[in-house]
Amino acid sequence: MAKFLFSLETLLRHREDMEQRERDELSRLTYKYQTELRHRDDLRLKFSESLKELSCRQSEKAPHQELNWFYLYLKRLTHEIEESEKCLAQLDSAVQAQKEVVVEAGRKKKVLATLKSRREREFTVATEKREQREVDELVVTRFGAGQPEPDVENQS
Repeated sequence: MAKFLFSLETLLRHREDMEQRERDELSRLTYKYQTELRHRDDLRLKFSESLKELSCRQSEKAPHQELNWFYLYLKRLTHEIEESEKCLAQLDSAVQAQKEVVVEAGRKKKVLATLKSRREREFTVATEKREQREVDELVVTRFGAGQPEPDVENQS
C-alpha cells in the first residue's frame, strides 16, 4: 500500500511550532502578571500594617520625627502601589493581546491540520477503491480465462 504524503507537511509543522512559541510567550507574560500581582498585594499589606502601626504610635503620643518617618514610608508605599498598578495594566493588555495571537496561530494550524486529515481520508478511500478494482480485475481475468479458483477448504 502506498504511503500518504502531505505536500504541506513542512508548513503544518512550522505553524505548530509557531503556535507553541506563542503559547510559551503567553505563559511567560502570564507569569510576569502573576508575579506583579503578588508584589502589589505585598505592598498593600505593608501599607495596611504600617497604617495600623502609625495609628498605634499616634495614640501612644510618639515623637513627631518618628511619625514623620511613617508618613514618608506610607507615601513611598503609595507611590510603589501606583507604579505596580500601571505595570499590571500594561501586562494585562499584553496578556490579552498575546491570547489573541495564540488563538490566531491555533486557527492557522487547525486549517492545515483539517486539510491534512481530509486529504488523508481521500487518499485512503482512493487506495481502497484502487485495491478493490485490482482484486475485481484479478477475479474477472481468472474467471474469464477458465482458471479454477483455489479451493480454500482442500488446501488445509
